[in-house]
Amino acid sequence: MARTRYFPADEYRHRLTCVRDRMAKQGLDACLIASPENVCYLTGLDHQGYFAYQLLVVPMEGQPILITRAMERATVRDQVPDVRHVGYSDGAEPLPLAEHEAQDLAMSVPTERGGVGGLQPWSASLGVSVRSGEGPPQDVSNPIRTSCELLNEVGLNRGRIGIEKDSSFLPYRIADGIVSALPDVDWQDTSSLVDNCRIIKSPRELECIRKAAALSDSMMLSGIAAAGAGVEQREVVAAIYQAMFRHGGTYPAFIPLVRSTHTLEHEHGTWDDRRLRQKDILFIEMSGCVQRYHGPIGRLVHIGKAPVRSRKIHDVCREALESVFDTIAPGVTAGEVYSAWQKPVDRAGLEHYRRHHCGYSVGMGFPPSWSGGGVPVGLRAESELQLQPGMVFHVLSWLLRTGRGDSFLSDTVIVTDSGSEVLTSASRELTVR
Repeated sequence: MARTRYFPADEYRHRLTCVRDRMAKQGLDACLIASPENVCYLTGLDHQGYFAYQLLVVPMEGQPILITRAMERATVRDQVPDVRHVGYSDGAEPLPLAEHEAQDLAMSVPTERGGVGGLQPWSASLGVSVRSGEGPPQDVSNPIRTSCELLNEVGLNRGRIGIEKDSSFLPYRIADGIVSALPDVDWQDTSSLVDNCRIIKSPRELECIRKAAALSDSMMLSGIAAAGAGVEQREVVAAIYQAMFRHGGTYPAFIPLVRSTHTLEHEHGTWDDRRLRQKDILFIEMSGCVQRYHGPIGRLVHIGKAPVRSRKIHDVCREALESVFDTIAPGVTAGEVYSAWQKPVDRAGLEHYRRHHCGYSVGMGFPPSWSGGGVPVGLRAESELQLQPGMVFHVLSWLLRTGRGDSFLSDTVIVTDSGSEVLTSASRELTVR
């Protein structure tokens, strides 16, 4: 059975209205969207084909138009029924279509003598990118031409159009080609336009995040249970992945971070082939994923035995985290939340210790980031961002290499109408395995 969108049509209509309201305030005639999170948010398109150029054209009125490689036709047909789809070939001339749709998947065709011979092309061969390792750069003329022809066709070859300039998924060569070919357009940077709609989650989105957080708890408990002196790090990771899928999750936007003492400072590094040893520190940070929504969690585990001073630094870490929980509420600024984290740290005699944030916004995410692509909205010192109900943050209490010991705790928190709701619940006690 073909996969259908998870959310009902009225959810997508509401999202589109939010985006168009923001477009109207900026005087835009249309917006070009390349981020896979933003494309999925507005259409429901959930696939891995975003590694190649795709673009969602959102005019102020009328049907959105989705440009992808031609081979994504069936995926778009099944997942996104209410957008116009335009496909392109991006490196090789498309093979001819099958004469009959029913024969489209056949690997060979009958010959006049009754045998079979040759390959019968099928829809996935449309737009296959092919180049040699030593040849010229990939030819991007087709996606550029297709995009420009479409924008000309719908009257968007002039006017004021927004484009996601900081999207990692809008190749410069293609963006430059489109901008150069449409000199009468007044291009505006709308990198955060859709993000600012996504930061407030709907009740349906929050339910996905709650399920993802419950999954994170199961993954964390499984990883901790697998740890111990003499255990290979990959065994810990295997336990995490087994829990991830057995409990109904899908692949997360960021792989679990599992590392021990010798790589503790590798902030975005993960497991290797070493075995855990007595007195090692095991760092675990991960997230379950449900319908592309995440609820991260992080814990620090002592292998065999914890150093004597670990209890004091752990108590400081936990107090700072719980201070954040108590401070989060509508109308509070992100800077105030960070101060709530820093004050217990300062009182413990660690005034020299500072972090660039004590948490960041999470929700929908595609690889390579569960924070939704780009630089996340952080709970940073002196930030004037005001918290609103429906915002979701991965809150981190991070005390590593302080000179007084190491500790780390993180949880997912929703801003509610009256305060905060902490979603992840794995034990925050000092853990020894």
